[in-house]
Amino acid sequence: MVESIVTFLLTYKYIILFYLFVALFLFIRRQKLDVQAKVILLYRMKLGLAWMDHFAKKFREWVILLGYIGVGAGYIGLVFISYILIRNLVDLFTKPEAISGVSLVLPGVNVPGLGVLPFWYWILAIFVIALVHEFAHGIVARAHTIEVKNTGLVFFGPILGAFVEPNEKKLRGEKDIVQYSVLAAGSFANILLAFVAIALLSFVFTPLQEKMVVSTGFTFEEYVNPDLPFAQAGIAPQTLITGLNGVSTKNFQEFSEELQQYRPGQEVTVMTKGKEYTLALAKNPDNPKKPYLGIKNIKNELETKEKYAVGGWSVFYFLIEWLQGFFRWLFLLSLGIGLFNLLPLPIVDGGRMAQVLCHKVKGPEQGEKRYRQISLLFLLILVLNLLFPLITKLF
Repeated sequence: MVESIVTFLLTYKYIILFYLFVALFLFIRRQKLDVQAKVILLYRMKLGLAWMDHFAKKFREWVILLGYIGVGAGYIGLVFISYILIRNLVDLFTKPEAISGVSLVLPGVNVPGLGVLPFWYWILAIFVIALVHEFAHGIVARAHTIEVKNTGLVFFGPILGAFVEPNEKKLRGEKDIVQYSVLAAGSFANILLAFVAIALLSFVFTPLQEKMVVSTGFTFEEYVNPDLPFAQAGIAPQTLITGLNGVSTKNFQEFSEELQQYRPGQEVTVMTKGKEYTLALAKNPDNPKKPYLGIKNIKNELETKEKYAVGGWSVFYFLIEWLQGFFRWLFLLSLGIGLFNLLPLPIVDGGRMAQVLCHKVKGPEQGEKRYRQISLLFLLILVLNLLFPLITKLF
């Protein structure tokens, strides 16, 4: 028992220390906190207001133009993420092998299909994402001469965020297109940040790393279920897979291309490091004509070249590997947070955009009623997406 506690503390030491620091900060600043809905804590500041004014004034025309482009991108994103959320929930109810595409992304938590989010990636990525998101709101607001009263931090349980506080009365009095542009600016900026991150990852850090490593095969973390081929053949998770039917493969992509030559029901030999396994291929649930292995959380395995394993080159390799991991998570988090903020929920930007639209189409009274119905519906859909994996484990 004591050993398990010590192991837990050592494994999650940075996360524990960080949240202890957050708790201490909240205690010290408790008199300056604004409590909303009994569970949301706001800490207001003036940090960055002068910089927003300077940037908005210097590039006013460009900021306004990008803000208007962001409106279109914002509504496309709102429709897209709403569809994905509904589609994911339908899949969870109709496909037994489906996994939830919605998860709380916190440090140390195993995100389905993505792996464990390291603490330092999380804290740095969240800082950059929040800064870009909130400053985008503020800069677009100031470009339209809307006062920004405060910046600040928001705390909702373990979830941390930031906010800017424009003059709501002035904002609501502006034309609809101006309101949309201010509201959509944060998510649009996050989506642009995600594209920058994936560009750096694809054209800089991944090519650099590929020159320093040799692909050795792939591993997987879990079975989809125990009745499918890999589980039936006894190929354990984390086993290094190196080929198929006598053909060596360096990664999962090569293995998958070789696999597509075969059909469900055929027997194949899977090559691993030191042993071969014979199994009968199953039907892919998405396409019965294609083969299926029944594994998930697949990872390509790499071995560092000798030159980059020692001395000064090893430090350079570590830096490139770290940056590759960081920009991968920055892309995923920035895109995910940007799209999440476009959902028609009462607590995010997409909800405010939906509210403005409903008021425009239905009038203030009926529009507000329709907006509340939509936001409650999507809040229920979101909660079901989050809780479904827990419910299935219980029953």
